[in-house]
Order: sequence, then structure tokens, then C-alpha cells
Amino acid sequence: MPFELSLALRYMRSKRKRSAVSILTWLSVGGVAIGVMALMVVLSVMNGFDNDLKTKIVGLNAHILIMPHLQQPFDDYAKVVERVKTLPHVIAVGPYVDGQALAKSTERSLGIAVWGVDPDSPQAIADLDKYLFEAKAVDLKPEMAGKNGRPERIFLGRELARRMGVGLGDDLILFLPILQQTPLGMMPTSKKFQIVGIFSTGMYDYDASFAYVALDQAKAMYNLGEGATGVAVKVDDVDRAPEVARRIREELKGRYQVQDWLQMNRNLFVALETEKMVMAVILSLIVLVAALNIVNPLTMVVIEKTKEIGILKAMGAADRSIASIFIMQGLFIGVLGTILGAALGFGICEIIKQVPIPMPGGGSVYYIDRLPVMVDPVLSYVLIPLGSILLCFVATLFPARQAAKLEPVEAIRYE
Repeated sequence: MPFELSLALRYMRSKRKRSAVSILTWLSVGGVAIGVMALMVVLSVMNGFDNDLKTKIVGLNAHILIMPHLQQPFDDYAKVVERVKTLPHVIAVGPYVDGQALAKSTERSLGIAVWGVDPDSPQAIADLDKYLFEAKAVDLKPEMAGKNGRPERIFLGRELARRMGVGLGDDLILFLPILQQTPLGMMPTSKKFQIVGIFSTGMYDYDASFAYVALDQAKAMYNLGEGATGVAVKVDDVDRAPEVARRIREELKGRYQVQDWLQMNRNLFVALETEKMVMAVILSLIVLVAALNIVNPLTMVVIEKTKEIGILKAMGAADRSIASIFIMQGLFIGVLGTILGAALGFGICEIIKQVPIPMPGGGSVYYIDRLPVMVDPVLSYVLIPLGSILLCFVATLFPARQAAKLEPVEAIRYE
């Protein structure tokens, strides 16, 4: 074993007369561990929030929407569907209708967003089968109605159904923003639907305001004839959506408005990325402060071992060798603290995964109803540990340089 490494390990061991140094050393290890743990856990939670939000947004929404300019009726959507479905990475294409309505039950009235989808293939706009309780998308088809069922059928979000005090089999009246002439004058058009399915995405905004009906029913409700509001597109990889959207614009020669899911939610995800960056910088300062605390025990060791350093230099030890002793000692502290912090961080993340922590407001405040966590292996097990060890290495340079600068004669005579 090189003598530099041997001395570094010996200086790490506790002695009665060096109890203060040992306490400071272990406090430095603990500081580094806490900083690494905090950085790893917070960034994992931020990654989990970002991923969970992205999954829910793209799960119940199309990856790309194609709409006419100026919200004109989309009468030739069939041609667009045929052209888009041949493009690479496109896995589902279909028309949709979206509109607003006032839903009324015996309990209360609420404004809702109504989506018309094809019951046989709703995947282009929403993965309904993934979120429905004891129901399938095909249950929206009028022919699925039994003897006591209505052909006008609707799915509601779980939170919306709870707020309106309705459940499966109950009737719901929708008042539409379309006026019709009645003996009492101009009145809003209304239509009665039977609730045949409840869905839950875990995202409050969707569960509290979305409703789904069959595409043909939605066309009739909003007087669209054979037209639609737009065409929805799903791709095989959500990260390819901007690329596919650009290809669709080129294919359709700019005749239609094309938006991908990132454009539709740009402000939200920019805010998330900014928040993640700010949190990373703030928590990195904790690791930096912990790393700088390594200077104290190393400086005390240099002062205590001044005579030994003088003897080593008198016996021919180079300045680089003397500096290496204290750099190695500081790196031991940094590596040990980093390993402990990474282990604690991993353990806390696993606990959060196994024991979900409910979010305040049940999802109405933070979009989601539980605290998500997703550990990024590269960030948590490579970048954060390497950054922590690098900061610890930088912190060792000052006391190591002070030790290397000692003159042998003066060091030996030191009292």
C-alpha cells in the first residue's frame, strides 16, 4: 500500500486526543450524505410528477390535433384521416367532436367539456378502456342499450359524477349552447343521456370536467351534420409528436392547423422544467456547503500533524505526496457520504413508491392525487454522486496545499 494511502486511512481512525477531529469528520460525512439524499429524493419526485403528468395528459388526450382554420366545419376529414394514417410512427387516427354543455342532475348543474369519439376506436383521442370502471368504450354505441336503456349514452369522470350526485344508470340532461324556437320563445337545446361508465385518470381537472359520448351523437348535438371538430392522431412515441406534427403540416401543405401535445401544454411543462432546474440549483448548494465543511477537519489534522509532515518532508517526501494524503482523506469523507446519501435516497424513494403519500386537496390543487416518484438512474447514480465527489475534491485542495507548503525545519520545531 502506498504510504500516502496508509497515512490517509490512519488519520481517518479515531483517537482519544483527536476526538474533536473525528466528530467533525463524521459530521462532514453526515452533511454530504444528507445533501445527496435530499437532492436525489427531490429530483426523483420532480421527475415522477413530470412523468405522471405527461402520462395522464397524453393518455386522455390526442398526441396531435388537426383542425380547420378559424374553427370552420371539418367536412372533408375522411380524406385527411386516409392521408395521415400512412405516415411513419402514426398508430391511430380518427375524427372527434368537442364542445361545451351545462350538465344538470337532480342535485346540481355544472359546466362540462363534451367529447365525441368513435366507440369502436377511441384510441386516437383517448385510451378510455384504460381508465373506465367495469365498462368499455363500445358501451357508448346506441345498439348496446337494453330494454330499459337509452340509446343516448355518456361516460363521466369520477369527480364529476361525485359532484353531481349521479352514478351508473342515472340520467343526465345536457343543455347545449344552441338555441331553438319553442312556444316559450328561444330556448337552449337539451338532451337526456344515460350514464353507462365512470372513468378515473387520477388527474383532477379531467375527472371533474370531461364527459364522452358517441361521435354520431356529438355530431347531432352540435348540428355538425357529417362534419367534425377535428382529427386526432396518436403516435408510437410521445416524444416524436413534434416531428410527426411537422411532417403532417408538410403533407397537408398548411391547409389545416396542426398542434402537438407539447404545444398545447407548453406553459405547464416549461414551468415544470424551470422549477426542476431551480430546485436542483438550491439543493446543490446544500451539497456544496456540506463539501466545504470538509475543510475544517482536514485543517485541524494538518495543524495536529505538522511535526509528522515536517519529518516526512525531511525524509524526502515530495510536496505532491503530502498533498495526496489529505486529498485522499477528504475523498474518503466525500465518497462515504455520497454512498450513504445515495442509499438513503434510494430507500426513501422506494418507500414512497410502496406507500403512496396522498396530495393535499385530493388532486384539486396539484393536478394529481398522490406523490409520484421516478428515479432517473443516470441522474441519481451517476451525475449526482460524481458532482458530490467533485465538490469534495475541490474542498480538499486548500488544506492539502497548506500541508504541502510547510517547511520541514519549521514544521519539526512546531509546538
